[in-house]
Amino acid sequence: MVEIAISYATGRVRVPKKMLQRIVSLVFKKEQVAGGKISCVFVDDDAIRKLNSKYLGHTSATDVITFPIETQPFLEAEIYINVEQARRQARIFGVSLANELSRLVVHGVLHAFGYTDKRTNQREQMFELQERYVRMCGDGEGAI
Repeated sequence: MVEIAISYATGRVRVPKKMLQRIVSLVFKKEQVAGGKISCVFVDDDAIRKLNSKYLGHTSATDVITFPIETQPFLEAEIYINVEQARRQARIFGVSLANELSRLVVHGVLHAFGYTDKRTNQREQMFELQERYVRMCGDGEGAI
């Protein structure tokens, strides 16, 4: 079973917990992970920039940051999703905000499982898997 917690550090979006549960549960099932706890925190540019600087040494705003807390025997992670960046990316890529937020949730969960996108081959593998899961969620339309 996957436990989901949602919190908001921005008032710009509200994500239905049931839909978030569906997306995260799908990734857990496909990755053959029995259970865990995922906390999704929806933030703005300023908040994610501060996290990025404090914990990763980067000064820019990013779209998603994952902090794995526990991996065995029970996966637990916090995923911070930048709603402002998600809106920009949705416009750039010509997708809905729901689709882009779904993509960022999947991306964050994959990081919690240990996937990385630091090198080109890792990034390509992770992107391919991410997009497959987003499609399974119906491209995010109506999901969030």
